Amino acid sequence: MPQQSSHLAVKSHSEQLNQVVATKLARAVYAGFEAMFAEFLNITLGAQSRFEQRQWHQVQGAMKSRLQVYEGQVKKVSQAVKIIAYSEVDDPALWLLAKQIYAEMVQNHENQPIAHTFFNSTFGAIWDSRKIRNVHLFVLKARYQLGPRPFDSLVSRISLQNGFESAISSLIKRHVFRSQYANFADDVAMLQRTLIAGAKQQCPQVYELLALNDGYIEYANSLFFRNKACYIIGRCIAKNGDNMPFAIALLNSEKGLHIDAVMMGADQLSLLFGFARTYFMVDTDQPARYVDYLSVLMPHKQRFELFNAIGFIKHAKTEFYRYKVDTTRNSPVDDKYTLAPGTPGMVMLVFTTPGSDYVYKVIKDKFSAPKTATKQQVMAKYDFVKQADRVGRLVDTHEFRYLAFDLSRFSDELIQIMQQQIGDSLVISGNALILRHVYVERKMTPLNLYINDCDERKLQQVMVDYGKAIKELAGANIFPGDMLMKNFGVTRWGRVVFYDYDEICPMTECQFRELPKTEDSLDELSSESYFDIAENDVFPSQFKVFFSANKRAFDHFNAAHQDIFTATMWQQLQTAINDGQLLDVYPYKQSWRFSSMRAQMKKSQSITV
Repeated sequence: MPQQSSHLAVKSHSEQLNQVVATKLARAVYAGFEAMFAEFLNITLGAQSRFEQRQWHQVQGAMKSRLQVYEGQVKKVSQAVKIIAYSEVDDPALWLLAKQIYAEMVQNHENQPIAHTFFNSTFGAIWDSRKIRNVHLFVLKARYQLGPRPFDSLVSRISLQNGFESAISSLIKRHVFRSQYANFADDVAMLQRTLIAGAKQQCPQVYELLALNDGYIEYANSLFFRNKACYIIGRCIAKNGDNMPFAIALLNSEKGLHIDAVMMGADQLSLLFGFARTYFMVDTDQPARYVDYLSVLMPHKQRFELFNAIGFIKHAKTEFYRYKVDTTRNSPVDDKYTLAPGTPGMVMLVFTTPGSDYVYKVIKDKFSAPKTATKQQVMAKYDFVKQADRVGRLVDTHEFRYLAFDLSRFSDELIQIMQQQIGDSLVISGNALILRHVYVERKMTPLNLYINDCDERKLQQVMVDYGKAIKELAGANIFPGDMLMKNFGVTRWGRVVFYDYDEICPMTECQFRELPKTEDSLDELSSESYFDIAENDVFPSQFKVFFSANKRAFDHFNAAHQDIFTATMWQQLQTAINDGQLLDVYPYKQSWRFSSMRAQMKKSQSITV
């Protein structure tokens, strides 16, 4: 009997100790989450001031700083937890208890989903490469996935009883800035006309009721800031419930504020919230609820895309994993993973399923010649892209470690290829195929395949946009490196974006040169260079080789962008970058800009006269 009571006493003491340690662990993670959110919000709160003062370099600096906040806090909390838990830090039972305590702490938290993700990140940072079970994470169970919630507190409404023009004027006036509008009345009149025309074309029911002043305008209370622009997000709503989403773009020039464009309808808004854009700064302490609202405006956008768009990148990964699991469960059993269409990469193995909108990219164990980079260098390139202003021309990526797949979805042939090319990153355990490191990107049509199937008009358009993509990237201090068409993709909007980053680098690190002339024609035919070449030397005149397989494509490209083949153009862009100039890039078509509309109206009037 004494031995039994002694055993019970020891067990009781152990349970009490675990409870104390687990509670402290949970509190540390919770404190870290709140600190992370506060720092994230404090950087975001400065967005309007930076916009008003036209501090465009500070805008970029703030975005880069905000991208470091989450990982920085996870690192701090991980260090604190290791001290708190001490020898028990590797005890799975302790973490399971801490998870239960933490779940109770954030049960009624406004941002519970993001708080859950922060716990996952901390646990993952400490356990690193060891096997992580879902039981220790807030991921797949239904109770961890909140459904849509009311967003009434995030929006305001303006009745159309006093007329549509009056409502539009009130909408703009309600957003107060230190800067003044250069031509408020003219901008509001143009906005009213454009919205009415858009409603007539896209949503006749809304147009009819707007014309009767029967309905209201709803708008998000928080402004959306990105790069040099500010956006008012909302929708025109008729009393019968029909609605048309909109996003009004405001710019702040030396002359003052002006309305530059308005995007209307879910499809146009999707351009604004696209996967090749950098992240918005939105002044809100209710980001999850804002995603609920944005999901109403853009129902075809997945939740993880919207979390990503407003800067909550890590939680977007959690949402993506849920999306991936759900789509796999609901897809036909014969929807197997295959190698992605296009020319196989020298650095990456890329696979997808025919029904998926995404591709998975894994760094190969060995690179094909002439590639000489290391895995670490390639990963650094992808991190560079994450920090850069992507100007709508670089595909955003989600980086995962130990991402699990259903093994039955892979053919024996594909598994054999994967074992040969990415064996170091591959683990097969039971019914799961696990990748130690993988990037996820949006699927697009490779440019070299797109031009084989398009008509002459689309070929011209895509070649013009191909050149624009190269120039806009260069203006943002980004040199793609390998500009072969197979490394660019075409979106459903016909936009050209770059997605192969193993040779990407800042423009300012390159030395653009013309090929030296030689009097001996045999020099040019020699397999060896007849002049000295530094590692960072780039010769734009040699870019023409990218078009060697398609003369029609080259002719269209050359007609619009002949300057790309000259060192002068690249040198001039470098000078502009070094002088601190930032290229103006708009996430909407030039024809949607009010300045273009006014020019077209004047042209039409002059023709009529």
